[in-house]
Amino acid sequence: MTCLYVPPVPEAAGIARRWAAPLLRLLPDAVRDPVVLVVSELVTNAVAADAAAGATEDIEVEIVIDPAGRHVALAVTDASDQPLPPTPAKVATDQDSGRGLLLLDALATDHGWAPRCGGKCVWALFRCTPAQPCSPPPSERMECAGA
Repeated sequence: MTCLYVPPVPEAAGIARRWAAPLLRLLPDAVRDPVVLVVSELVTNAVAADAAAGATEDIEVEIVIDPAGRHVALAVTDASDQPLPPTPAKVATDQDSGRGLLLLDALATDHGWAPRCGGKCVWALFRCTPAQPCSPPPSERMECAGA
């Protein structure tokens, strides 16, 4: 498991994306690229949720690569106790936002949310295939890091 703590500021999504991409560099592009994109989207949503809740605590981003190579799990925790809204059926082309949950629905094998003390955790699971295993080398284990 690796995790990152980022402040709830607009730059957080870019920080999280630049942190996640090298961690996943040894995974197949078909797995790595969707995970990095969803990291960015979920952190963007967490920044908005924290702003709406008036929170200033750091957002926690966790990535777990299954040692057996079956999946990559992602979890982003924010300070809002509001449930994850339903995925919209579509988003107007002239809308500046609102596509994050559509991307999550399209790219993740499974996803959801769970309440956490003082907020919620939004999670996503990305399954790997025998042709594209997600087995990390042993040296990829890291401790949690601050931004």
